[in-house]
Amino acid sequence: MSSFTVRQSIEAMEEYAVESVAADIIVNANESNYQLPQEIAEKITQRTARFPFNRYPPIKSENLCEVIAKELDVDIDCVKIGNGSSELLEKACYVFGGPGKKIAVPWPSFSMYGEYAALSDSEEVRYPLTAEGFVDADSVISFCKEQQPSLLIVCNPNNPTGNYNSLAAMEKIIANVDCPVIMDEAYMEFADGKELAPNDLRPMHKLWLVAGSTLSLVGRYSNLMVFRTFSKAYGLAGLRCGYAVGALGLVRQLGKALLPYHVNAFTLMAAKTVYENKELYKERIKTIREERDKFADCLKTLGFKVWPTATNFVTFRAEGELMQQLAKAYAAKFSERLPEQAAGGKLIFKYLLANSILVRDFSTHPVLQGCLRITIGLSEENKQIIAKITELCAEVKA
Repeated sequence: MSSFTVRQSIEAMEEYAVESVAADIIVNANESNYQLPQEIAEKITQRTARFPFNRYPPIKSENLCEVIAKELDVDIDCVKIGNGSSELLEKACYVFGGPGKKIAVPWPSFSMYGEYAALSDSEEVRYPLTAEGFVDADSVISFCKEQQPSLLIVCNPNNPTGNYNSLAAMEKIIANVDCPVIMDEAYMEFADGKELAPNDLRPMHKLWLVAGSTLSLVGRYSNLMVFRTFSKAYGLAGLRCGYAVGALGLVRQLGKALLPYHVNAFTLMAAKTVYENKELYKERIKTIREERDKFADCLKTLGFKVWPTATNFVTFRAEGELMQQLAKAYAAKFSERLPEQAAGGKLIFKYLLANSILVRDFSTHPVLQGCLRITIGLSEENKQIIAKITELCAEVKA
């Protein structure tokens, strides 16, 4: 049998995997559980009826770039489109990383950052978040001076902890590091930020697009790129579309790694339709924030530690007596031996799954041991999830 070799970085990697099982309530991937607004769905249906499926898409996704650039008052060449912001992150690591280079990423945060660094033959270097999950600007600046990364990634709000970090703190980092900075703002629409960059001259009806976001700093810093997605707030996870907005010099380099026609035409049409009608999402986003806060309060009342969240999800874990009770129940029911904290989280995960509720399991994560992450779903779904967690807590206390 012939032997084959692969790149060392690939050979050492494990395939990315998350829980993927049938369930009545799916809240494990931070998707939107809402369908598209009816008005947008009808517009897409109308455009589909005369859609040119036989033609290639715009070679550089210019149609979507144009509407985003116009809304944000930036040059069209400062915008790039990808198959989700994930593709843009992977390409950025490829462009700015490479053998002998370091890519600085937050920890704990989105697990794929390390995978993208490895795929680009770069060294992943992790800067720690605070115990509560926030970014310490001074610590990150010192870290970059010591490690000299060729690229810095900041996730704000952070996944999976949910924390929002102030615009002032983010600008302090951008202004005081010597490398390109990616602000991954996949969840920023849920943050309800109020800060604006000084002397922002955008008209009032556009300020809500950039409030609290480093998008308001684009054009002021030559080392900044901001990545956003249509998968979360806008409910287009199934079509995979994201965008980068940033300094012209950086975005041009990023664009060199994107293949011609790389985003399909139907995705571009749907994303453009959504972006042109994004005001229709305002009330929905407000509802998700309200449901998130109610959900977090219920968990706190039950005795869970809940991370501060400005996203469409809540991360939590049992501690103290509740954790001990859950761990004891897990040991009695399952033969697998786990540390107490991990066992507590694992019991909740399995209990919810047995009730056809799929959540994200971080119970054996080295930093977030015992944690679960639950996406905020529809109001009735959220009530059912809280009811089942309450039911389990009552059982183990009894």
